[in-house]
Amino acid sequence: MLEVTSDDISLLSDEDLRMLIGRLCEAELKKLGLSASAVTWGGNQNAADGGLDVRVALPIDAKIDGFVPSSNTGFQAKQMDIPPSEISEEMRPGGALRPIIRQLADLSGAYIIVSGKGSTSDTALNNRREAMTKSLESLPNPNNLTLDFYDRTRVATWLRDHAGLIPWVRQKIGRPIQGWQSYGAWASPNGVSDEYLIDDHLRIHTASERRQEGLSALVF
Repeated sequence: MLEVTSDDISLLSDEDLRMLIGRLCEAELKKLGLSASAVTWGGNQNAADGGLDVRVALPIDAKIDGFVPSSNTGFQAKQMDIPPSEISEEMRPGGALRPIIRQLADLSGAYIIVSGKGSTSDTALNNRREAMTKSLESLPNPNNLTLDFYDRTRVATWLRDHAGLIPWVRQKIGRPIQGWQSYGAWASPNGVSDEYLIDDHLRIHTASERRQEGLSALVF
């Protein structure tokens, strides 16, 4: 039921792709018992962002790998294909390497470009990685920086690691899972403005609950 494909990722908007990467980073950190507060993202999609849409900034000795390969990882997410010929302009606008990329290298971090519509073969992926490496020519410590390129297939693979986010994606692209709806005030036709009736005598009885009086239905 909780299925998602690379085609689903390609249907996301620019803003939704950025939100997805941010939420995936948060989920990745929580899975490892790390604080999601280390993930920063938000603001207007078209606002100047210095070259990063999502950033993970953990203590330098934090243990993390996989889709977030470094304790200091920056993601630039775009809902379009990004061929090798456009990578240099993305990393070096006007011919100068972005300062945030230099900063990530100084922290022995990682810089990842995410393409929501790109679908790369192994050769095409290597060509994009090579273009990213070539863009670091003026950097004194290029070997300190981990580079990678995530196309829509790799984003879908990452998403399947955190299945709880799949219904959100399906809802965003207009392909919701039938019979399922995200948490919210869906029980009330007027939303959160409706008055809720609270009865502190309501009780919950479960098979594992041995007390005859049951459990209170109120949760604060």
